[in-house]
Amino acid sequence: MWFKRILASIIGVRTSKDLESDLNNLTVSKFIMLFLTLNIVFIGFIILVINLI
Repeated sequence: MWFKRILASIIGVRTSKDLESDLNNLTVSKFIMLFLTLNIVFIGFIILVINLI
């Protein structure tokens, strides 16, 4: 089931039921962790690119 959902989200095809369940499971702590993780990865990527130049 999870593989099908990942594949569908890569393609961009999702049902409103899946989206609704995902949004219901989203909490403030999960959102903050996602935000921090994405920022750390992005900053690390930028530092890596700058050091390689």
